[in-house]
Amino acid sequence: MLIDPFVVIAQIINFLILVALLKRFLYKPITDAMEARSQRIERQLATAASKEKDAEAEKKLYLQKQQELEAQKQAWLEEAKQEVEQEKARLTQQAQAEVEQVRSQWYRTLEHDRHKFIHQLRDRLGQQVAVTTRKALADLANANLETQIIDTFIDRLHNLDDLQKNTISTAPVPNPNHIINICSSFTIPEEKKERVITAIREQIAPNAEVQFEIVEDFICGIELRDQAMPGSLADRGYKISWHLEHYLTELETATAKVMSENNNRAA
Repeated sequence: MLIDPFVVIAQIINFLILVALLKRFLYKPITDAMEARSQRIERQLATAASKEKDAEAEKKLYLQKQQELEAQKQAWLEEAKQEVEQEKARLTQQAQAEVEQVRSQWYRTLEHDRHKFIHQLRDRLGQQVAVTTRKALADLANANLETQIIDTFIDRLHNLDDLQKNTISTAPVPNPNHIINICSSFTIPEEKKERVITAIREQIAPNAEVQFEIVEDFICGIELRDQAMPGSLADRGYKISWHLEHYLTELETATAKVMSENNNRAA
């Protein structure tokens, strides 16, 4: 078989041309595309790594913020708990103060009502005693109660005991305007007034000016008040009296004692 050199050379040239063409139009674009793809993948991987790093940083920051928020929440809860305890203590103290105030007011009201009741009871008992005594004396002595009181008072003036005489004699000496007041719960007849004035001038002060006055606070009684001068608030240090007030005072004291004992037992 004969080999044609020209054909061989032509085929070699054609092969080289084919290789050059393949390299130029096929291999190089493929390698360039692969290189570009590889670079794009590397860039994507770098971007992913950067994003992963950023995500990790964000995660750490989130965890740190979460821990700070948890600590802040605990601080808020503790502060709120303290405020609640303080408010509870304040409200408790306020409630106790209000209860104590209401209780004190109740005790004051109770004490006021007790005194008011005792006073009313004393007045009613005094009035009833006065009425009963007046009727009894009128029936037994055949005279009204006022007459018996005046006669008893005049008899006391004429029969002063040593203590009363000593008190009168040692009392401050009055000025020329020596006034003696006779206070009574009823009107004294003129004839009885003259007897009272005579007894006073004989037993106490010969030059005394005697004045008569009706006092509504008295419960069926009469009283001598010796004062140094007109309008003086201070007397000479003694009084001579007879009225039911003394007995009613004792009754009031006894009644108050009984009520106090009952209140203590109730409490």
